[in-house]
Amino acid sequence: MRRGLPLLMAAFLAQGCGGYYILTVPDQVAPAGGEAVAVARLQRSEFLFIAGPAREAAIRFQVADCPERGAYTDKIGYAGATVPAPAQPGRYEMTVSHLDFEGEEISATVPLYVWDPGKPVAAVDLDCLPRTSGGFWAATQAAWSRMSLGMISSPPSGREAVAAARRALGRIAGGSNVLYLTRQNVADHAGLHDWLTTEGYPQGPILLWQRRRWHIVRKGRFSLPQVVIESRLVSQLDELRKTFARMSLGISTTALACRSFAEAGLRCVVIGDAKVPATNVLRFASWQALAEKGL
Repeated sequence: MRRGLPLLMAAFLAQGCGGYYILTVPDQVAPAGGEAVAVARLQRSEFLFIAGPAREAAIRFQVADCPERGAYTDKIGYAGATVPAPAQPGRYEMTVSHLDFEGEEISATVPLYVWDPGKPVAAVDLDCLPRTSGGFWAATQAAWSRMSLGMISSPPSGREAVAAARRALGRIAGGSNVLYLTRQNVADHAGLHDWLTTEGYPQGPILLWQRRRWHIVRKGRFSLPQVVIESRLVSQLDELRKTFARMSLGISTTALACRSFAEAGLRCVVIGDAKVPATNVLRFASWQALAEKGL
């Protein structure tokens, strides 16, 4: 048994030193004809399962046939660039890639939602949406495990609840763009898009509640914009409202999410009986009530 332990450790060391890259890129949203401020993080697994930041690595960003943009990662592995967006609203794909000096390449493709900045926007707490049993539970079990900490509450399940929420959100999406906010890792967001399709919910960008703050500086001979990533986290809602001034609604079943909506100046649409510390509240007893009455 004692001789087996060094052999086992040697096997793990051999497997962990492959130097594999991990590229993390969230969904993007931008005004039509404007720019998306795209931020990506590049890490490299150097030892066992520990992934450290890949510093000073060149990252390329591009959407369709729009001009390509590039940036170098900082000391914690983040890179950001202002990427031109198409003039026509719609769902596009953004490709983010890195090629190192040894020829190792990694790339990721994420959705870019290009919106008319004059159209209303509704923010939805994705983690509170009703679910049918099965796949959704498996995809979100990590998030629901935090219920004991009081962070989120368990959503209702069953086909009737899903059908009601589907009708309610479909009705809202008929006149507004819809975005989703979640506490689940960016790595899980592609699976969540599949789940939205399976359940029949309208598609839209899936964003984290908070992201790293950034600011733009202009440097170099041509004064090109450079995105500087800061260490502190900020609410996505505050930044989104600067671009989409008609984002005015936040929909959830939990007091925590509604408090975040209220702090960003949104009107809270509360489903259920959660006690919300806000005055600008529109309350519905259930998803069925919202589906029937509308906003």
